[in-house]
Amino acid sequence: MKIKALLTLATLVIATTSLKAQNEGIAVGAQLFSPTGITAKATISETAAITGVLGFNFNEFNNIINLQANLILSGNSDSFNVESGVLRPYYGVGVNFLFSENSDTGIGFRIPLGMEYSLQDQPVELYMDIAPTVNVETSSAFFLSSSMGLRYFF
Repeated sequence: MKIKALLTLATLVIATTSLKAQNEGIAVGAQLFSPTGITAKATISETAAITGVLGFNFNEFNNIINLQANLILSGNSDSFNVESGVLRPYYGVGVNFLFSENSDTGIGFRIPLGMEYSLQDQPVELYMDIAPTVNVETSSAFFLSSSMGLRYFF
């Protein structure tokens, strides 16, 4: 029984150690602000990724489900001197789908601009961005959304 427990523990330690350096692939996490919800990221190259958010905006006038998809391009991390980890700027293009309680739907186009920080030797990424967005529906609207979040790479 003790041998099985030790082998299981050793396997978990080895598997976790191999995951620590992995800040690429698929990541899932949480996002705050505009919108608050669940976020995911899939890296497609060293400098490009696809991100998505399933978020919610609740207020006294309307409840909105927000679905976002973005193509993100990472900038050069060499210009930022951080003691540990990697700090990178990013920019991209995306689409924003809104589904509201009063059965209105909307679509918008966004340009996310932000910074992401990958923790050293950990499969964790922190980010914050601002995104000018133009909603294209019966009446066009321009607004800025901002968000921050955390993702864990698998």
